[in-house]
Amino acid sequence: MNSGGNMWYFSITIQDIYIIFFRKECVISLVQSLKTGVIVKIRIILLLLILVLPNLFLQAQQPIKLIVRADDMGYHNDINNAIIKAHKDGIVTSASIMPASLFFVEGVKLCKENPKLAAGVHIAVMGTGFRPVLSPEEIPTLVDARGYFFDNREELDKANPDPADFEKEIRAQVDKAVRSGLHFVYMDYHMNPPGIVADIVRKICLEQKVVYGQNVSGSQNGYTWVYNDFESWPLQTLPDGAIAYYDIVPLPDEKKQMFYDLLENLKPGTLILAVHPGLAGKERSDVTALLCSQKARDIIRKKNIQLISYSDIPK
Repeated sequence: MNSGGNMWYFSITIQDIYIIFFRKECVISLVQSLKTGVIVKIRIILLLLILVLPNLFLQAQQPIKLIVRADDMGYHNDINNAIIKAHKDGIVTSASIMPASLFFVEGVKLCKENPKLAAGVHIAVMGTGFRPVLSPEEIPTLVDARGYFFDNREELDKANPDPADFEKEIRAQVDKAVRSGLHFVYMDYHMNPPGIVADIVRKICLEQKVVYGQNVSGSQNGYTWVYNDFESWPLQTLPDGAIAYYDIVPLPDEKKQMFYDLLENLKPGTLILAVHPGLAGKERSDVTALLCSQKARDIIRKKNIQLISYSDIPK
């Protein structure tokens, strides 16, 4: 407790509590305070103890619950297989599948064969190599001259996309997922699209009665996002200006250690970590290996981390 003029500031810890109640010199100090007429300050300390102690004990008892979400299912055959491997042999509990991807049908089949893997719809309105579910003529402001989505946010913004085109395409992707028979329990989106995309996805989540799975700025639906800083998603600009995913460099050892450190430093609460496993690319295959590693499982066991999925999140 520190004073400055007439203003008092309090920072109460377990050590402070011990000092207040058990140290002889503190008791003497309290008696002296009574003699100098500062009983109000003592009462404030006791009130803070009453308020803080339950929270301290609650935090100590609260478990760490972790959702490990694998993104981009459907993008490629090797990514589909890597996600299933990381689910069966590793710590992945949920998978975000892309209706606008080439291998969507295979991804749906794998999800149906692995019902413990919680599936979500991964909405894409931009990104390398993606074509929309609708014909380009129906959503002309979302596509380039070839009929593909724009590679990145900068190109998309320059095209001045029509909000109505976003809603039409997003709903078409959700409809495709529904028609496939996919049982999905959440929705999220690919990359960093304009804010209107998040608004539309939230609205459809309410309609579909599923979890909004992309709250990265704080806590929503009882979960908190864990920032992934060990992946780099390498890209290459081609001679014609197009951008291609170019995964030819393995994860450095320091990046691998960052993954393990992330697990070691998780705090109590319900947390979501999004990852991008694969089998063909160097970085993605290393991510798959990390997710299936004995070291990751040992950390989870040591810290008593409970692996849960989006199926366990209240809507």
